[in-house]
Amino acid sequence: MTQTLAAAVVAAGSLLTSRRAAACDAEAMEAHLTAVCDGALAPARAALEAARPHATPAEMMAMQRALTIANGTCTTGDPVAGARIAANLARLAGRIEGRAGISPDSLEMLG
Repeated sequence: MTQTLAAAVVAAGSLLTSRRAAACDAEAMEAHLTAVCDGALAPARAALEAARPHATPAEMMAMQRALTIANGTCTTGDPVAGARIAANLARLAGRIEGRAGISPDSLEMLG
C-alpha cells in the first residue's frame, strides 16, 4: 500500500511538472517581454526626437549608440535593461531641451 501511494505521488508530481512546463510558451513570453521593452522606449524615443534639433554632434552619437543598444535589449527580451536605457535617454533629452530653453509647454507631447 505504501509503495502504491508513493508511486501515485511521483506520478502526480511528474504530471503537474510536465503540465506547468507545457503551459510555458517561451516564444510567447519572449514576444511579450520585447513588447514591454519597446513600450518603455517609446516615450524616450519621442523625447529624443523633440530634442534632436538642439543636440550637439556628440549628443547625437550618444543617442544613436544608446538607441542601438536599447533596441538590442528589446530584441533579446531584457525589459529591465531596456527600461534603464529608456530612463537615461529621457534624462538626456530633458537636459538638451533644458539647455536650449524649451518651455515646459512644449513637453506636453510626451504624455
